[in-house]
Amino acid sequence: MKIILKIIPLITLITFSSCHSIGEELIEVPISKDEITSSGEISLKKGETISFWTKIISTTPYPDYTIKYLIEENKKAIEFDSISRFSGTNHIINATASSEDITEKTSKEKDTIIHSEKFEFEFENKKFTAPKDGKYTFDFKLTKYESDSESFFGSGMSIILRK
Repeated sequence: MKIILKIIPLITLITFSSCHSIGEELIEVPISKDEITSSGEISLKKGETISFWTKIISTTPYPDYTIKYLIEENKKAIEFDSISRFSGTNHIINATASSEDITEKTSKEKDTIIHSEKFEFEFENKKFTAPKDGKYTFDFKLTKYESDSESFFGSGMSIILRK
């Protein structure tokens, strides 16, 4: 029952935003805490728009984090900012939730039941429009995370760039 109550906001957002196009996936960039990861060069024409989608596999439905990003055009920095939990349009796709009870034998007399939940979803954080023709690089670094959701960062997180 708990899992149903936690997933209702995600399902609601999916329902209201399902008619939007998500675009073509260009690259998925894995994110690790305190490490910089890069998309490599992506050729863009003036006016083309790239959407940043955060893909999360988590033990909590609302993990708290901040990702700093740097956008370079022909090796020149043009934008440095950050995205955080559910910032942007909150267009959510591919949402799933599951739960499992695991019985752990702790002694001859008593067993412990461990309740485990897993949430997986993608949501749109930001859009970037190329100001001119060029080769663009997108760098990402996970800089903030809450200790309550620290276990989630071992599970999986990435940024998907879509055109």
